[in-house]
Amino acid sequence: MKLFDSHAHLDFAQFDGFREDVIKEAFDNGLVGIINIGVDLESSQKSVALAEKHDKIWAAVGFHPHDAAKLDEESLRLMEELAKSPKVVAIGEIGLDFYRNSSPKDAQYAALERQIELALELNLPAVVHIRNAYDEAISLLRSKGKGKLSGVLHCFAGEEKHIDAARELGFLLSFNGTITYKNSRAAGLAQYAGLENIIIETDCPYLPPQEHRGQLNKPVYVHYVAEKLSEIFVPMNPEEIARITDANTRALFRLPPADAGIVAYVIKNNLYLNITNRCGNSCFFCARNYDYAVKGYDLKLNYEPSVEETLAAAGDVSKYDEVVFCGYGEPTFRMEVLAEISRKLKKEGARIRLNTNGQGSMINGRDITQELVGVVDSISISLNAPTKEQYNKICRPENKENAFDSVMEFAASCGKKLPEVILSVVDVPKLDIEECREIADRLGMRLRIRELNKAG
Repeated sequence: MKLFDSHAHLDFAQFDGFREDVIKEAFDNGLVGIINIGVDLESSQKSVALAEKHDKIWAAVGFHPHDAAKLDEESLRLMEELAKSPKVVAIGEIGLDFYRNSSPKDAQYAALERQIELALELNLPAVVHIRNAYDEAISLLRSKGKGKLSGVLHCFAGEEKHIDAARELGFLLSFNGTITYKNSRAAGLAQYAGLENIIIETDCPYLPPQEHRGQLNKPVYVHYVAEKLSEIFVPMNPEEIARITDANTRALFRLPPADAGIVAYVIKNNLYLNITNRCGNSCFFCARNYDYAVKGYDLKLNYEPSVEETLAAAGDVSKYDEVVFCGYGEPTFRMEVLAEISRKLKKEGARIRLNTNGQGSMINGRDITQELVGVVDSISISLNAPTKEQYNKICRPENKENAFDSVMEFAASCGKKLPEVILSVVDVPKLDIEECREIADRLGMRLRIRELNKAG
């Protein structure tokens, strides 16, 4: 699993004498990154030193609300200097804690406000600690963040209204071992938040998962959080949870993806092949307009892979229900490559599906539907609109004059030659689904309705 512990305190004294052993254990057991979080000036200095020693550890610098009274101008100046290290990716741990009130409330407010300003000055996200002060902290994040501050509400334990506010502000939510505790509210909060808004953490040495309560928490235990989330977000498995939360963490802290330019990727029990990023459409709903991530996979290709490279990436296909040509591009731009790969995989017993925008014949300047016979077992064609006018508004094709008609002709021809043809539409506002269903019925095809803003 590609596990990323987004919040640890490995510099704390509890790890003295075996710190390096704990770090080695983490990376030997699937962790791909750790962010070590400062709580005062000394801790921030230690966090940066630790991060600079380890490739897969990064640091955040800041004053915890418990230590807010210690924050002065000299400390701020030194923190700003620390933040110049390329291994510093956030300002934190900052926030409000009205449960313990280890620092006076006015000192906490002042420290949070000044550190928000610092995060904005340095263009860094914030790692925010809140306890018994969600309304107050979110109000300050909203007023002082000026709509430009991003970050994470760590160890989240607020209410649904605070999740809504976090989304509005562009903040993620982080969950740790407390989500595994009996009668914990965290599971319901995570489900309400949605996986796209979640990252995971340990907050070690504190808050170990249920299986290790009473013991020292360690980064290696972050897998318990991923496993619990997989129970919440059925049918996802822990590996998928790990991959998605890793991608969310890297996006928030602006870290390079663990994988760049993935050719083959797995969702559920299907293998997807990403052979091109070229597409003749620029659909307004397509996530590719701002990102190439699907379920934690970075599908931005550095170059178009060869037949041999694609087959090598696919590996043993016998264990998958289907092999799907999909990715973030139109596979029929590479019709000959697609056909050669498919024939070789079918010899290994693979069932092949093609996800297409239906413009393949127009793209290639010839009717390719006969070439798909014996090459694909199933084809899913993105209809997305019942008329040319609506299609041009929704899909924004390069060839506005001919695109919709070519899709309709392609679908009709596939229906006569291929064993399974599915038409799909995305449930965008004001789309007449019933008109689309009538087209599918007329062509004798099943209509699949895809949820807006949900890739993969």
